[in-house]
Amino acid sequence: MHRILGLLALTAVGLGVYLLLSGPEPDPIAAAPHALDGSPTGYSGWAIGLVMGLALAWLAGIQWSSLPERLGAWLQLQRRRIGLVILGGLFAAVLLLF
Repeated sequence: MHRILGLLALTAVGLGVYLLLSGPEPDPIAAAPHALDGSPTGYSGWAIGLVMGLALAWLAGIQWSSLPERLGAWLQLQRRRIGLVILGGLFAAVLLLF
């Protein structure tokens, strides 16, 4: 599923670039600097949709069923660092509050 969403997002990028560069001028390179100046506000919706498609493609690649397992294993590996961060935060709070 995430491959299809990624493909659709890349297709949207290609079509959007084509839309921005195409215009009434015969030379598309001469029209490129002025394409964003005269662009309607609909392009912002296109950009938001593109970002949403990429985010959905990224979220579809995560295996949500094994997430608690992986989070527990990571916390177990980082147990000492987490303890030191909590202890440092406690000391910093005492130092700043008193």
